[in-house]
Amino acid sequence: MNSKSRSGPIPEPLLRAAFGAQAAQLLCIAVRLGLAEKMQRGAPSAAELAGSLNVDAMALERVLRALVITGVCNEQGNACFGLTALGEYLRADHPQSVAARVLLNVEVHERLWSDLFTTVRTGEPASERVFGVPFYDHLAQDPAAAQLFDRAMAGGGWIENRLRPALEAYDFGQFRTIVDVGGGNGTLMAELLKTNPSVRGTVFDLPRLETAALATIGSAALSERCDFVAGNALESVPVGHDAYVLSNFLNSFSDDAALSILRNCRRAMSPAGKVLLLEWVSASGDEDRDTYRAWDTATMDLVMLAAFGSRGGRLRTKAEFSALLDRAALSVSAFVATHASIWVIETVPTQPDQLS
Repeated sequence: MNSKSRSGPIPEPLLRAAFGAQAAQLLCIAVRLGLAEKMQRGAPSAAELAGSLNVDAMALERVLRALVITGVCNEQGNACFGLTALGEYLRADHPQSVAARVLLNVEVHERLWSDLFTTVRTGEPASERVFGVPFYDHLAQDPAAAQLFDRAMAGGGWIENRLRPALEAYDFGQFRTIVDVGGGNGTLMAELLKTNPSVRGTVFDLPRLETAALATIGSAALSERCDFVAGNALESVPVGHDAYVLSNFLNSFSDDAALSILRNCRRAMSPAGKVLLLEWVSASGDEDRDTYRAWDTATMDLVMLAAFGSRGGRLRTKAEFSALLDRAALSVSAFVATHASIWVIETVPTQPDQLS
């Protein structure tokens, strides 16, 4: 090669990705310190912020300058920093806050991702190596991690950026009764019932979620139209309802376990009922991959891989969903795209004698 030849372009996307863990730590520091709240009503200096937070001023100034590069804040002279519109989303009280998701990624998931190479070699979940138990057992044993997980799943960013688009894209008002299978603390059901006043709802999940779900239902003044039923979807689900919603749920299970859950829903549903999946759908073949949806989907699939291993939970393609549902005597009647990453997969029952 000619020594005078110009060098090629800098592989910026790869370098940014390689420093991704550093960027995540920066955001986590911002959330832990409450920097967005501190900068919300002005542009304090790094020294003022450090004094109020009891941290090292020189170190904080360097962190703030790095946060400027990420778009969280801007520097307004004399080492004073103000919050940007993007940085607002790090406020815990923002209606679309991603603060809990940032903390969950760094404080819980990052430990799993750090051991992802072993999962790729063995197919075994990182959770059992890192935490000593399966992922959901870890949450049951660690109340702080469980609370953070529940906050991230119910946070405004999760609802606004993923689930509300699904509520807007599909007519849930066509049903009299809906069961949210794996409904967690009831946030999705509360949002669904607010926008569909003729629907009655049931949040169905493990007993540990009952107190949180009833609190969500009560605070939304929906107790007369919604109840909580404790149980395990791998064993059974409430019987006789018009629709069974499984939101961000099947991706935590292997095909065999997911099939058991779907068959339980199929047996329990009313004759004209539907099973509705609110899920990511993985791209395949020549489908467009150069979108936020594709990136978000691939990223979430790696979360599943780290937590549950290669034979555990995962995201699925349209063909994989169709094949799995067919085994549960359910047929896909529509893949409904939303303007976010989540799809609504509408399914209807096939002939009863096909359920085995």
